[in-house]
Amino acid sequence: MFIHRRCLPPILKCLIPTFVLFIALTSIPSWCSANQEVNSRFERGVRYLEAEQYDLALAEFQSIEKEFTTSAGIRSLAQYYIGFVHQELNDLSPAASAYQEALALKAAQEVHGNAHLQLGIVYKSQGKLSLAENHLKQSLTLLPTAGEAHTYLGDVYLLQRRFNDAEKAYREGVRLNSDHTESYYGLGRVAEMQGRLRQAMKYYDAALVRNRYLSQVHYRRYLTYQKLGEKEQAAAAMAQFQRLKAYEDTMHRFREALYTNPNVPILYIKLGELHETHNNLTGAAQVYEAATQVHPSYLPGYIHLGEVFIRLRELEKAARVYEEAAELVTDNPQIQIKLGVIYINQGQFEQAIAAFQQAIAIDSTEAEAYNNLARLYAGLGKEMPQAIDLAQRAVALVPAAKYYDTLAYTYYRNAQYLKALEAIDKAIAIAPEVDAYNKLRSKIQKEK
Repeated sequence: MFIHRRCLPPILKCLIPTFVLFIALTSIPSWCSANQEVNSRFERGVRYLEAEQYDLALAEFQSIEKEFTTSAGIRSLAQYYIGFVHQELNDLSPAASAYQEALALKAAQEVHGNAHLQLGIVYKSQGKLSLAENHLKQSLTLLPTAGEAHTYLGDVYLLQRRFNDAEKAYREGVRLNSDHTESYYGLGRVAEMQGRLRQAMKYYDAALVRNRYLSQVHYRRYLTYQKLGEKEQAAAAMAQFQRLKAYEDTMHRFREALYTNPNVPILYIKLGELHETHNNLTGAAQVYEAATQVHPSYLPGYIHLGEVFIRLRELEKAARVYEEAAELVTDNPQIQIKLGVIYINQGQFEQAIAAFQQAIAIDSTEAEAYNNLARLYAGLGKEMPQAIDLAQRAVALVPAAKYYDTLAYTYYRNAQYLKALEAIDKAIAIAPEVDAYNKLRSKIQKEK
């Protein structure tokens, strides 16, 4: 059984939405006294955690801990990560033992602070509320700006029905991190339990603004609307809850499948597509990126990741991914075409020309490559006769409306207006509903 993904301290950059499975790789911090080789081993262990390869992560951190028996700082950090692996797998007792080992060794303040934080979370999950409160407070002593510790402390107070203390803790969590979803959810729970239902709804809405995929927030909204007697809104909230709960359950089944079948890369694609169907593009990108790390020769991981980055308008990342894919598979014209389009959107026209030319060199029947290169040449006002020739090749291969449109454009840019009209009329005959074709015809007619 898996629990929700958390951040990986000692780096205190942590606001991981409930459905996001993977975190960004961060290097071992400067205060670690280990040499570069040990740093690399910690980083490798973290990458295994990112990809939820828990067996490999655990083996890596255990190996570090056993080898560096004379370095308390390294052993403490290794024990911390060992605890984190167990906690991710919901093995709470060995997780608690590892965190206690980390605290028993002399180490940097960041390590001990985060060990106290995670130990507090474990004890809260086990219902050991006094122990949880104690460790969370110690975490705040060592890491006073850790907003997450305040939020978990608020959860402990809420379970103890210490509403004033809980509200104060959640508000401090919001103050330190105004984007921390769980703090708003906690404030909503306090308000709801005290009968301040309208205020509770505002907090729940604030939580959903920051993470709309939290099924439990939709469920609390449903219950709150029920108490307010607003049946229509309650029904809508319940429908949202059921939809997202099914999403969450399916996602967890995929995660378990990935853990038990690490050598089946298609599972990453299926999980990423699940995120995409719910428009969770950030989650999808993290899954596809993990696929490229775990299975670096698996082309679909790169293709799906590049497409998601394009949808997110992160073109630099998209270009990097497709460049890696092009190195992996050198005879795929579609990758070069995609790269060319990305380069155009980045204003890198010479690189785009080279990409389209490479696509044609790979496959001389690739109409899209001829079309795109023709359009680019015509738009730049260079190689104008060649632009016409390329556009003619495209329509000869595939007489599609968009290719006739490009042919018309190349004629138009060469001041061959009669031929331009003939070409654009063919495009309009195929796809009369495309307004851009009619606009180009008007421009050609005006020039003629």
